[in-house]
This record gives sequence, structure tokens and C-alpha cells, in this order.
Amino acid sequence: MPLRVSVRTANEHRLDTRSPPITPTPKDESPSGSVLTPRSGFSSVSLSPIDDKRIDQVSLLHQDLAAPLEFRDSLEVQHDSRGKPFEYGRGVWSVVYKASSRPPSESSLLTPPSSPAPGNHKVAVKSPSRRDAHVVLDAEALALSRISLFSGSDNYVVPFHGYIPGDHAIVLDAVPLSLATYIEEKAAIAKQNMSTRTMFDPVPGMASWKALATKLIRGLSWLHNTPHIVHGDIKPHNLLLRPLEDEDTGSVDFPFTPLFADFSSAHIIAGPSLSAEKNQPGTALTALTPPFAAPELLTVSSLTSLDVRPTPAADVFSLAVTLLAAATGDLLLYPGTSNMQRLAMAREGHRVIEFARSGAHGSRVPRNGLVEQIIKPALVKDPAERINPTDWLNLVESLA
Repeated sequence: MPLRVSVRTANEHRLDTRSPPITPTPKDESPSGSVLTPRSGFSSVSLSPIDDKRIDQVSLLHQDLAAPLEFRDSLEVQHDSRGKPFEYGRGVWSVVYKASSRPPSESSLLTPPSSPAPGNHKVAVKSPSRRDAHVVLDAEALALSRISLFSGSDNYVVPFHGYIPGDHAIVLDAVPLSLATYIEEKAAIAKQNMSTRTMFDPVPGMASWKALATKLIRGLSWLHNTPHIVHGDIKPHNLLLRPLEDEDTGSVDFPFTPLFADFSSAHIIAGPSLSAEKNQPGTALTALTPPFAAPELLTVSSLTSLDVRPTPAADVFSLAVTLLAAATGDLLLYPGTSNMQRLAMAREGHRVIEFARSGAHGSRVPRNGLVEQIIKPALVKDPAERINPTDWLNLVESLA
């Protein structure tokens, strides 16, 4: 479970920094209720689709976005057998609903709809669960809008379909599996098959773990170097796994495309003017999750500051700890009996490999082994000395 760390936003709210729900991780893919038109939490929108034209990639870096890209398709939220909207998940800031979208029909409303409706697209709708979440989702929608304008974004970030401003709701592709669930499932299998032959390997197997690491590091490099975005809350729960479709999944080491999700803590890396986006009302540290947060963000001064934001180096650290969790199969990582003990260890996060080795799954991170070689340069205490994603990708690709 993420720890509660109370921080303040620019408008002086006290915030619980457990992350918003990932988008989405459904518990039940077969609700018995029928798909209905959205009711009171959503506007019934029926406009033209989003303009998906990609403009020059370099000019995008110097271009302001005054407002998020709006969702302009028809939206239908699915309901359960009790008539309540079906939820993928909920958290501190938001509720994620299961829905479908389709281009608006030009036919008369008197014309009976086809059954099943052709062209429906399964989506997730992330809606604020409280009023002070509006500003958080507004800022997240602006970040996702910016990312979606860059060619190739769907290969690294959960696809964004648009924003419903009247409801402060974000519409995204529905991706059923999170990395957190994948890790838990692989850890359970590894526990059943534990032997002296496998006890020194990552729980998914070495080849699968290395393929996952390569894909995630490549994605982080793209995020930092192309749209120039810092994610701010990287952890297994905020990474979704989309199954590969165009390949024989039995012949690849990791048959998923990992996608970054939940950009409620994201911001633009300093550089171009981007005044509209920089001045967008938002938060400094809206979500932090020890043990995945970089230790420099867990100091008292950082937690009480309105100006501290996660840096690219903090993203690198968080991804390294995420990969360590994927190796050990332990989402808590730090052995300890209380959240406060784990928080104290997270503040010494540069020692995370040492702490993990003292736990029950420490054998999966052998000294000078491949896991340590890949993640250690990203766990340096001084953020300025951490490896950058481009060099990190070169490193992981060079290791056998």
C-alpha cells in the first residue's frame, strides 16, 4: 500500500499523496449490466472526432497549449446489474469508469441503433472524485494533450482520446493489465516453482525482465527527449501492459508493450516558453509513493515546499526501483513492520538494493549480476550523478 504523505498545492489544499487510480485495472471484465448513455456524472457529448494531425515535431516543443484537446465522440458508460456505472478503480483524486466510444451517428434519433453497435471502442473515463481534484485532472489532460501530438506517443503512453471539460473527465484507451498485477502474478508462480536453479533470477525470468527493462527505459527516454515531459510518479501501478498483436507472442521474451499512465504529477521539463502550460493551475507534489519516489523528494523541506517538482533524475530513480520490484516480485521492497519504517528506508533510497537483499527475495538480485548492473547507475544518491535515459538505454542494450 502507498504511504500517506500530506503535501500542499499552490492553492493551499492539504492533499493525500496516494496516487490516483491507474487507468484502468479492472477486477471484473464481465459486468452483467447493459451499456447505457452516460448519466449524471458526464455530459452527453456528440461532436466530431479529435483532429489527429501531427504537426512538425520540433515546432511542437515551442508551442503553447492553451487548453486540453477535447473529446468529441459519443460516449456511453457501462453499468452493472444494479444500474451503477461500472468502475475500473478509484483513488484519492478520481474514479475510472468503463465505457465505449464511437463517432457520432448522423442518422436520425428515431432510427433504432444496430445491435451490436459497430465501431465501438472500449475506453476508460477518468473522472474526479472530489471538487479539489478538478485542477489536478485539468493539468493531467493538458499534459496528455501535449504528449498525444507527438508521433509515436501511442507506443509509450496510454492512448489519450480527449478531455470533457464540463466534467473534468479524461478519456483513454482501456488497457486491462498493470505491471503491478503482472509482478504479483509472476511472483506467485515463482514461489510455487522455487528451486536452486531459479532462485537467483528475476521472478519473470531473466530474458523477460531484461526485455521489460529495455522497453521501459526506451519509453522514458522518449518521454523526456521528445515531448519533454517528466512523469513524476512512476511505479508498477502506473504502468499498463498492452498485449502484442502483430507478432507471435510465444517467440518474444516479453509479449507486451508497457505504457506510461496516470500523468497527474507530470510537468514540462524547463526549456521552451510554453507559458500557457507553465501557468496552468496545478500542483507541485500531488502524488508520491514510497518506496518508488526519489529520496530527494521525501525530505521534510521537499514535502512542505510549494515549488519542488519531480525532476527527470527523479523519474530515472523511480523507474529503477520499479525494475527492482519486478525482479524481486515484492511491491513493498523494503522489509519492515510499519509504514514509518519503510518511509525511513525510502529516504535512504540510494541503498535500496542493499535493503532488498536483506529481504526474503534478496537472492534474485545477486551481487554484480545483470539486475544490479542495469539499475545501479540510476540509483545514485546525487540526482545530478544519475544516468540519463539515453545513456541508460545504451547500457542495457550493450549488456548480454
